[in-house]
Amino acid sequence: MAKSDSSSEAIGRLAMAYDANGFDDAAESAYRTTVTKYPNQFKWQYLFALRLQKNGDLESAIEVAEEAIKQNDAYPALYVRLGSWLLDRGQPAAANDAFARAVELGAGPAAELGAARSLLKLEDHSGALKILRSVVTRTSHPVAFRLLSDTWRVLGDEEKSREYLEYVTQAKSMWFDDPLLAEMREHTRGKGERMRDVELMLGSGLVDDALLALKALDSEVTPDFNLQYHYALAYFQKQAFDQSEQHLKRAIELEPVHYPSHLLLASLYQRRDDNVNSAHHLEHVVKIYPKLQIAHQELGFVRLRLGDTDGALESLEAAIALDSTAPNVHYYAGVILGERGSCDHAMRRFETALALDEHHEKARIGISECVRALAPLDSNNANTPNE
Repeated sequence: MAKSDSSSEAIGRLAMAYDANGFDDAAESAYRTTVTKYPNQFKWQYLFALRLQKNGDLESAIEVAEEAIKQNDAYPALYVRLGSWLLDRGQPAAANDAFARAVELGAGPAAELGAARSLLKLEDHSGALKILRSVVTRTSHPVAFRLLSDTWRVLGDEEKSREYLEYVTQAKSMWFDDPLLAEMREHTRGKGERMRDVELMLGSGLVDDALLALKALDSEVTPDFNLQYHYALAYFQKQAFDQSEQHLKRAIELEPVHYPSHLLLASLYQRRDDNVNSAHHLEHVVKIYPKLQIAHQELGFVRLRLGDTDGALESLEAAIALDSTAPNVHYYAGVILGERGSCDHAMRRFETALALDEHHEKARIGISECVRALAPLDSNNANTPNE
């Protein structure tokens, strides 16, 4: 890792001051100047990636993070962050690789929970259960219990699902080590740093504490999209969905291109079976961030529920083109193609779904139906005399 000289430190300290005091755009600009003039310095690349992601530019954040790894491939917190961002982009296999590296480097339960989330997205339930059982023997983190509950529900064991859900409210907090972020906290106790405290509280299930911190900030500063978004996250975790919706709408009004607000609001609408409004926000996201795989994926499922098979196929195929590893993305694309008589194409989709999840019985049935549909065509071709 290259050593920072005095010039880069001066610009970087200015960027941190902006960042810690809530001047998000100015912080992004200052970090950008620093990494442009001094491209081989890990600290500034890492902090720049964090700020880009906070400002809603996921693609650039991932690109900068991957560049930062070239300067220092042994900073655990970077792999934890990158894993989370890759999950947001709908790349659970790549995310799992990042979390695995974080575990190797000693990031601890936070990285292990990330790996479990990745495996659940890949529908590797046994692998996820193995990790989660290990984590809960060492720490009472609410995310671990929530993931265990969700996993057992998917596997059909409602009793175990309810049992683990009861532990969520009793869980204690857990952090992971991030010295560079700690350096920023020591730099100044500004709005930005206090927002990071809120994020840690929410990540540890301390929702009421997070709301108190947000209300204190709200009384001191001009409301911005980031404040509103974190209010929404807190109320969403409390299942106060009406209040969450109000804050999300305010966040979007203040910053229309902040994709996490649109994704969370789309998820909220899906909980209410309001697929029309969910589709509206997902369409907005893919228009702004056409490479955000998770948005195409969710839009495909929403359009399918709306009966828009043309739009659903377009979105699912877009997700596949962006390397989706979600078995149901391939399966439902295959279903639509099969209904349209494109059995060869449908067969490939079903085979991919089955390769991603060997227990995907619906994909297996889809393959059988395609084989039956194609059999008469193969027979006719065999009986056609050569000219």
